Amino acid sequence: MSRRKFERKRVREAKPQQERRSDLLNAAAAIFSRDGVADAKIEDITAFANVSKGTFYLYFRSKDDAAAELWRRYIDEFIRIGESILKDQAVSAGARLVGVFETLTQFVLSNAAFHRNLYRAAEAEAVKAAANQRLIDLIGAVVHQGVETGELSCEQPELTVRMMFHGVCDSVNDLIRSKQPIRADVLIRTAGRVVHTVFGVEKRRASHNVKGSSSTRVVKAYSRAGKGRV
Repeated sequence: MSRRKFERKRVREAKPQQERRSDLLNAAAAIFSRDGVADAKIEDITAFANVSKGTFYLYFRSKDDAAAELWRRYIDEFIRIGESILKDQAVSAGARLVGVFETLTQFVLSNAAFHRNLYRAAEAEAVKAAANQRLIDLIGAVVHQGVETGELSCEQPELTVRMMFHGVCDSVNDLIRSKQPIRADVLIRTAGRVVHTVFGVEKRRASHNVKGSSSTRVVKAYSRAGKGRV
């Protein structure tokens, strides 16, 4: 073994376990986004992470195991972004509704290849269902608040929120999985317009700093990191 290879190996071994695990997950995200889970090769993941192939199995039982963890991490961020918008009491109910649908649509589209290839990952459906219910509950609470203050108009908040949430999410998911060209700006804008139409949100009031919001900046930063680091 050359001295250079020996030194590189020692540098890799010096990394803390949590950092090594994170490196492997980031590498797996890049390879899964490019090749899909089924066609991805362990050696491509470990080469991307600059570790030996055996190192992968110190942290994950299989590709599916890594894919499931990546999907959970992705959904956790999805929820966190949604919660940060919906819980902001300094913003009107209408602006929060428009903001959450536009920003989460942007988040998913910014990670389209990852979303498409890991959507059927191990445990993905159960994780997604729990996340959806959490956000539906939060959106429903905002709608109730808006109805009570007279800002929004909705006769059946729970049913309306559920139908709208799944309608927008399923539409975005179908477009991503179809691999058809997507006009992201149009799709994001349409998600916001659906909110205006369904809940009678005034555009003037709902435009409260949505595009320049901290949540939108978080999506952009997360997506830049997510090019191989989802």
